[in-house]
Order: sequence, then C-alpha cells, then structure tokens
Amino acid sequence: MLPILHIASWYPNPSDPRLGNFVEEHLKAIHRQLPVVLLTAFEHHEDDIRIEEEPFLHLQVLYRKKWPVQSHYKALEDGYRRLQQLGHHFKMAHLHVSWPSGIAFQGFLKDLPYIITEHYSGYQAKRRSEWSRLAQQMAKRILNRAQVVCPVSQQLADSLRDFGIKSTIEVIGNVVDSDIFQYQAPTRREGFFRFVHISSLQQETKNIEGLLRGFALALKQDPQLNLSIGGDGDINKLKDIIKERAIPPENYRILPAMSRMEVAHEIAESEAFVLFSFIENQPVVLLESLCIGRPVIATRVGGIPEYIAKEQGILIDSEDEAGLAQAFLQLKANYAHYDQTALSIQARSRYSFEAIAQEFIQVYLSVRPSIALNLEGQDLEP
Repeated sequence: MLPILHIASWYPNPSDPRLGNFVEEHLKAIHRQLPVVLLTAFEHHEDDIRIEEEPFLHLQVLYRKKWPVQSHYKALEDGYRRLQQLGHHFKMAHLHVSWPSGIAFQGFLKDLPYIITEHYSGYQAKRRSEWSRLAQQMAKRILNRAQVVCPVSQQLADSLRDFGIKSTIEVIGNVVDSDIFQYQAPTRREGFFRFVHISSLQQETKNIEGLLRGFALALKQDPQLNLSIGGDGDINKLKDIIKERAIPPENYRILPAMSRMEVAHEIAESEAFVLFSFIENQPVVLLESLCIGRPVIATRVGGIPEYIAKEQGILIDSEDEAGLAQAFLQLKANYAHYDQTALSIQARSRYSFEAIAQEFIQVYLSVRPSIALNLEGQDLEP
C-alpha cells in the first residue's frame, strides 16, 4: 500500500459533523488518484475506536479528555498502533491543519517525514490573540519541521511567513467536487433577482447582521431583490435579525442545513452568491458558486481577492454596508455581462478533484522522490 498516512486535526466527528468538511473534500480528491489512510482523534463522552472503510480507510479515536494535550496525543498514538496491527506501515505523512494533531510529529511520529495542508486563519496577525501562546509555540515547531507546508491561499502563506515559518511553502487551494458543482445554465424567470448566502451563520466571522443591513438598504432602492439565506447555524437567531431589519417576507427565504447536492441546487437556482465576512481564508462556497457559473459578491478579506476579479463578481470592503447595498444593485444591473460558462470552465480547471490531486502528488514526489507512484496507488520502490 502507498506509504502515506493522513492525519486531520479538523474532520467531521460525532460532536461536530461539519468540522473540517473541506479537509474531507481534499481527501476525497486525493483518494481518486491514490489510496487514503486517515487517522483522527476527538474528545467524546466515551472512549471508542471507530473504523470506516468507505470512501477510504478512516480510523477515528474518540476519547474522554483527562489532560488538555496529553489525552489527544495518547489517542492518536493508540490509533496509530492499531493501524500498524492492521498491517499498515508508512514512509511519509500528510497532516491536515497543524494544531493540535501535529503533536504526533513531536513524539511517536518524529522520524516520519510529513507535509502540512493549513487552513487555519488564526495565523493572521489580527487573530493570533484568539489562541494560547503555548499552542502557537507548538504549532510553529510543527510547521517548521514539515518538509512542505501547503496553505490554501497566498494570503495565508504570507501570514505563516510573518508568524515565523521557514519551511518550504507551496500554495494548494481548496477543492470542489465538480461532479456536483458543475455548470448549470441560469433559469430565466420574471420577478425577483435572487441572491443566496449559505454558511455557518456565525456573526463573529460571517457578519450576518451586516449582510442583512446591507440587503435592507438595497431593498429601499429595488424591492425586486430576494435573498435566500441559511445553513448549519442558529436559524432562530437568523429569524430574529431578519425581523429586526423589517425585511418583507417576499424578499427572503430561510434555508436549513443542507447536503452538498442541495447546496448546489440552491446556488444554481440563484443569480449570484453573496458573502459579507469579517475574516476568511479561501471559502469553498465561493469556489462552488463559480464552478456552477454564478458570479459572487464578497468582502476583500483573506485569500478572496486572489481569485475574485471583476470577471467573477464584485469585491467590497469588510463592514461597508453601503458598499454592499450598491453591489447588490450593480450586479443585477450588469448581470448580462458575466460569462457564466467561462466562469465555470475556469473554476473547474483550477479547483476540481483532478487538478488539486495532481498538485498534491507533485508535492509528495518532491518530498520522497525515491517513491514511484502510479495512478493505482502502488508503491513501486524496491
């Protein structure tokens, strides 16, 4: 079997079934080219080891926390020993999000070369106060021991350099399942011009209150706008905010938590996607919208300006609610100028499973050039 062990600090688990779903998509992409063996560990109310075989081998250790870091480390070590008992032996590893699971490479995996895919926006200077000094020091050690660090945006790469990371850095973006998020021709209808927002609905990052204030401003100039908004956050709080803004019921729809197929359908049924975040890295939902062929409105934060130009939509400053209102109106007025087929083709060529998997394979080979890989995932090294 191909000697690459995947360890994920963020991953769907019983306590948080949506945590790190973008990590899961990276692994699905890689698995199309090479076999994946995944190890994860998460705090739980009981000790357990769960093994899933599909879509790839995943051993998840659930543990009752007794000590802040040591319990997590011990769970990972127990899981690794179980993988060895099952006959798995590894020659390199791929760590997805450095902290906390990267502690394994300070101990029982210290001799295993590894690369890191990093998603955490907490390395940005203005967010470093949100996590402990000890965790930052440990993360720095983990990152600087890696052979290659692969942040998902250039902005995150720059933040990592400023944080003190000296390892080789190669940007590899998030991935989109382009079998699901593929081009769909817009449905021409009379009546409302439809925007959509789907997220965790967290105010501290997604600025839902500002989004709805900006939308209410736009409605004063054009009452034929409609916003579908929802996701896997607090729907009752969302309803309260909408009520406070006095948005008429005909101008909005509230969406529940949805499957990826349902998300794709909602985007395809809308004219454009809107995101008014305070902080982002490389939000997958914008990539998904582009793959379907829909332009976007987004804030000029994190890695977003790296792939949203005027051809893809409109960028505005964070917290500029008047600018957001104008963006709603401007995108509607200029909607015919967006080449939605071209949007989809370009996005899918950059963010499809196949494109991202090939980028990772090249990094693997740069770390262990003596390992010959074929598309069946066999280790041809004598």
